[in-house]
Amino acid sequence: MNTIKTPSKIILFGEHAVVDGYPAISMALDLKTTGEIEENFDTISIDLVDLNEIFEITPELIKNLEISNFSPALKYVICAVKSVIFYLSEFKNLKEIKPFKLKLYSEIPLSCGLGSSASVVVTVIRSISNFYGIELDNDETINLAYSVEKEVQGRASVTDTATISLGGMIEIINGKYKPMPKDLEEFIKTCKFLVVNVEERTRKTAELVHDVSKHPEKEQIFEEIGKIIQNVRQVTDKAELGKLMNENHELLKKFGISTEKLDLVAKAGQKYAYGGKLTGAGGGGSAIILLKEDREELLKELKKIGVIGIYECKMAN
Repeated sequence: MNTIKTPSKIILFGEHAVVDGYPAISMALDLKTTGEIEENFDTISIDLVDLNEIFEITPELIKNLEISNFSPALKYVICAVKSVIFYLSEFKNLKEIKPFKLKLYSEIPLSCGLGSSASVVVTVIRSISNFYGIELDNDETINLAYSVEKEVQGRASVTDTATISLGGMIEIINGKYKPMPKDLEEFIKTCKFLVVNVEERTRKTAELVHDVSKHPEKEQIFEEIGKIIQNVRQVTDKAELGKLMNENHELLKKFGISTEKLDLVAKAGQKYAYGGKLTGAGGGGSAIILLKEDREELLKELKKIGVIGIYECKMAN
């Protein structure tokens, strides 16, 4: 049996600004998806263990399978299976589609900006290519995963698939991505974060992006966020990093995309840790807090606020 583990991701700085071509910083997290793959007798078998969903099909039918009739989770997985098998057959000289059993497990909370679908898709692609003994480079994996996300969702960002495939931290500008300075990555490795699933989102990403695009101070706010990211590139101190997170949150609040509960969590991060901010599109969802060693009072405050989930994380390589 082969085992593949794939990280999740979070936007540390620059959400919304990135849509207009300004920089954003994304980081891989050690909340992971695990894929276990082994030979099977005569079918391709997919087992989404956490969701108790199982799917089987004969190898000769997989390439032409229509994904629209399946549950949302299975759509991503089946589309990824189809795409990677087609790619390996057409471009990597895969001669025979041998049957396999793939089990998938995930630690990543769903629908709160941590790239859960991209993590599953990358896990599927790497599990199957490894099973057939064919190595894909990072660009191939990123492009395949991006095409799957786009096919299932109708639109997608390369941010999730690139961050999750590469690990560490990346900077995204105008849809292009590049690694962050090694010194910064080494510093961030010493940091511990709390990802807080604050509340269910009440507004869709497209609606939030549209509202931000119409804001009269949009350019000025985006320029301020860009200055924060310039400072992040040189940061070597946790107190300074936390301060920059707080500043980014205050700028995002001006767009009206935060909520009362997100603000309470960010304030708790500012009071009992180094700093905190919403992460992702806003309208509910998640926040990220840069932890101090003592977190007892912070955890008490988050319990009082009544958040959905709390996950202690580090950067994943």
